[in-house]
Amino acid sequence: MVIRRSLFAFGLAVLLVAPLSALGRADSLPGPVYHAYSFEQLSNSRHSVHTGFDDSLPQQVMANVLWAMSRAPRAGSEYREFYVATPDNVYRYDPSSFRLTVHRAGDFRYNSGSAFEVGVAAGRPEAAGMAIQAGLLAGAAFRDEGPGTMDDGRRVVSCPMQWAADHADGDWKPNHPIQMVDVFGRAASEPLDTLCAARSSDSSLPLPHVVGPDTFEAVVAGLRQDSSFSPVGLSIENVSQLCWAAYGVTPHLTYNRRQGVTVPTAAANYYLTGKIYVVDEDGVERYHNRLPPGTDLATRDHRLERMAAGDRRPQLREASSRIPGSAPAYFVVCVPDTAADQVMMEAGFAGFQLLAQARALGLSGFLVVPLDRSERRAIAVALSLPTGHVPALVFACGEAAAGTAASATDSGVVRIVRAQPAIRNGQLRLEYLLSRAGEVRVEVFDMLGRPVRLLLDEQQSSGYHAATWDGTGESGVRLKRGTYLVVVVSGGTVAKHKVTLG
Repeated sequence: MVIRRSLFAFGLAVLLVAPLSALGRADSLPGPVYHAYSFEQLSNSRHSVHTGFDDSLPQQVMANVLWAMSRAPRAGSEYREFYVATPDNVYRYDPSSFRLTVHRAGDFRYNSGSAFEVGVAAGRPEAAGMAIQAGLLAGAAFRDEGPGTMDDGRRVVSCPMQWAADHADGDWKPNHPIQMVDVFGRAASEPLDTLCAARSSDSSLPLPHVVGPDTFEAVVAGLRQDSSFSPVGLSIENVSQLCWAAYGVTPHLTYNRRQGVTVPTAAANYYLTGKIYVVDEDGVERYHNRLPPGTDLATRDHRLERMAAGDRRPQLREASSRIPGSAPAYFVVCVPDTAADQVMMEAGFAGFQLLAQARALGLSGFLVVPLDRSERRAIAVALSLPTGHVPALVFACGEAAAGTAASATDSGVVRIVRAQPAIRNGQLRLEYLLSRAGEVRVEVFDMLGRPVRLLLDEQQSSGYHAATWDGTGESGVRLKRGTYLVVVVSGGTVAKHKVTLG
């Protein structure tokens, strides 16, 4: 069962946890605490702060960061090790016991003002990337909480730094090369953001939701991979949400005035822009987070471009025996060059985001990573990918085959999340969230309780869906002005929305 804490209780817990300076030669960190913030809100708010750190962070921040990083998929890596540098020592972290053991005595931080720095040594850059992204979001969950955040504007911040990784590789004396280092501290920063910056220029995708149904920690605690799926297709709302989570734009700007996205990238180059594909029964579509032609990294968009019509899933499945054969939809993350670790690490960032977003939606997901050279070549041919779009991973997604993949939300099976209160011109668009798959009926009633229009009655997956109503009755004739009730029923739960027809 998910544990939820009030902000007051959380703040008290932070104050009672020992500071980092209290760490000894071998210590067990506390287990994770749960915040009030969703995976989506943290993804929308994540940004890198490069300078201005001070080291006044409690141990609990480190505890949550390391716990989240250790929950990320290993991505086929034969090893993955976590090292932590503090002002006192360099430690090794054991995820099974939450235990820190001194690896090298002394202060070997890259940034002299940081509170702690976490280095990931992994056999694959994608594995390091997944862990790094999990740690960044875990740290962001503390940004608006704890002492000092409201009075001086200094909040918990972080930044993945390649320079820090190069430094750690030599000075920390790791057992294996460190791929990347997350640097954490306190610095001036904006609070968490609920502004949605991802808007489609051609209406091919609906607005994503930047505040989700459950906490980040609940999503991470339930993170798992499943390779068996039901045939129920993904709604366009779920496709929109997954694309945005993987590489959608967010409100922040980078140091060089480019539009930020949900994951970090080296020098704000955004190597995956225009290189993520959605493959389902209707065809192959390319996701864009920049305005046409898509090369201006200072712009923002949220749209799909049809690249090929017709079902290419059989050819995709034949390209690799490891790709689950029953998924209704696949997301193919491509890179310009598989030889560059920082580029492949960015694919790992996106892979973690896809898996975590699927979990938050109550969907199942499976990452096929790493891909060997023959698999990459076969996938590119199967999907007719452009030159320079090299597949780095495939994410299979859909509803679980056996039973239902319940999400962690306890607010009922169905909940209305977005709808306008009136119809003047055009039509009503009502979006709702299903916590588990099932039969869904959406019907319009007048205020006397008489049914006037059945909008849909069908099996749907968990996650986000939408129904539209143009104000007409079953005959197709527009109804008289007045107030109507749109009712969504699924799994014994009823959600209602009152709308005025003008």
